[in-house]
Amino acid sequence: MQFGPRTLLFVILLLAMPIAAYLFMFEPLRERKDAAIHDIELKEKKLQQLSTAMAQTREREAELASLKKAIDYLQGKLPAQKEMDQVLKQIWEKAEKNGLNAKSVRSLKAIEGPNYSEQPIKMVIVGPFNPGFFKFLGEVEQMQRLTRINEMKIDADEKVNGVVTADIVMTIYFEPAEKVAVVK
Repeated sequence: MQFGPRTLLFVILLLAMPIAAYLFMFEPLRERKDAAIHDIELKEKKLQQLSTAMAQTREREAELASLKKAIDYLQGKLPAQKEMDQVLKQIWEKAEKNGLNAKSVRSLKAIEGPNYSEQPIKMVIVGPFNPGFFKFLGEVEQMQRLTRINEMKIDADEKVNGVVTADIVMTIYFEPAEKVAVVK
């Protein structure tokens, strides 16, 4: 076998073919494959984030529904401003039913909040502590309306045993008239 320029050229071409194949075919394919794998990883991360966000959205929707139910319940306990006289009448009737004498009942200045208002009421009640006054407080607590006793001073009657004079400042929460008009 002779080694001439043609044979040398043939050997060089034979050796150049795998190198050229690697540089022009395999390397670009590997780069595309690596880019595709990277894209897949990014999309899987994004899909996982979206899945987590969707789960949180469902949880938030359930939580919002629960909060809306709670708001509706509490708003049901807020009388409209025009119903305040009925609430006062109920409190007065509860006092009389329990053998208490309401010496005075007067409304103080209303305090307006963003979604509700407060109507403080100053009451002076005289009567037997047990069971009258004690039972009266329990019935006021069980009312369907939101009430709070801010201040209470109880003095025993020195002349009659078991009789007390209670000076109470009670707050009744209600919906202001303009809020009711907007909601309905």
